[in-house]
Amino acid sequence: AMATMCAQRVYSGEPLETPLKITVKAYLGLYKSYTKKRREACLSGQEVPTKKPDIDNIVKGIMDSLNGVIYHDDKQVIQLVAFKAYAEKPRVEVTVEELEQ
Repeated sequence: AMATMCAQRVYSGEPLETPLKITVKAYLGLYKSYTKKRREACLSGQEVPTKKPDIDNIVKGIMDSLNGVIYHDDKQVIQLVAFKAYAEKPRVEVTVEELEQ
């Protein structure tokens, strides 16, 4: 998967064994058909992306991609933060933090 290749590019060590916190920020693109006013509403957060993809499906795909690359097993993830927003440039930003044991 694309996300697995990205993870392998940014992280080359052994998979982590520690408890982890994962933050997933999913930025969805705007439709070309949106008016200037609607685009501004989306980018300012007045209009939020309540359309597909579902946030849990985004997170599941990301976590599956990181499994075995960044960490050994999903069960190490003890905190998860995720949100969807609109942006000019669609993308998903993922942060993995090791938590103190």
